[in-house]
Amino acid sequence: MLGIYEHVCTLLKYAGISFIAGAVNHGMFSEQRSILTAAVGILCYLLAGYITIRTQAQSEQRWSDFFGFGILSSIGLGFFTGGLQHFPDSPLRSAWVVPLGFFLSWIALYFQGGQAVVRKQKGFLLYGLLACTLIAASSLAASWALSHHWIEWGHDEHHNQDHDHDH
Repeated sequence: MLGIYEHVCTLLKYAGISFIAGAVNHGMFSEQRSILTAAVGILCYLLAGYITIRTQAQSEQRWSDFFGFGILSSIGLGFFTGGLQHFPDSPLRSAWVVPLGFFLSWIALYFQGGQAVVRKQKGFLLYGLLACTLIAASSLAASWALSHHWIEWGHDEHHNQDHDHDH
């Protein structure tokens, strides 16, 4: 029976992240439907965590930590993947959504029950700082390149969501 729960939890967790990513891709900041889609994604992600905790005989995780940092993690992962998926379409929005998403997911990992494991890895803080810096710099560079060379590379300016409305 445990295999069924693991599969359901995996589906719910990744579906949740996908819903949040979709909401980011398609205008989370401007459309009511996308906000509802993101909320469904968060609920799917949290339901997966709830099932996981309930099916584990000896869970050391506190519910308040799980829900608080589960929400943070799901939003971070959704922002990161959603921003990456539509970077060419929305370079200005993705320039801040991608690094913010990575940062939120990194912070959530630390606080979401993995503190003991993370503390054993001396390089976790250095990894986070270097990765956040690299992702932010790369996102800014990609945003600048896409914003300034979009038409030059053979793309119509109207396909760029930052210059037009979301599709």
